[in-house]
Amino acid sequence: MAKDVADILADMHRNPAGVRFVDACKVVTHYFGAPRQHGTSHKVWKMPWPSDPRVNMQEGKGGKAKPYQVRQALAAIDMLLAHRPTKAPVEPASSQKPPKARKQGRS
Repeated sequence: MAKDVADILADMHRNPAGVRFVDACKVVTHYFGAPRQHGTSHKVWKMPWPSDPRVNMQEGKGGKAKPYQVRQALAAIDMLLAHRPTKAPVEPASSQKPPKARKQGRS
């Protein structure tokens, strides 16, 4: 049975050394989209910010993700969630004031 992203993310927090490479990639892809580099030994994701933390993954021994890369991914996800904009409350239409009418100039 396939795990969902929330379960894998919880596993990543509990044990960064025990996460499967494909599961770690699934979580990172969920938050950051498809990797911009694949087909090599590394998968690299584009971040919405110009500096660290950056995320790349390389498969380690036994099909596991490398623990330090899992920790980097967690830091990036935490940063993304911390800076995610919240929606501003929308006033009901009945409480909004109608726009003021413009004065027409004399011709």
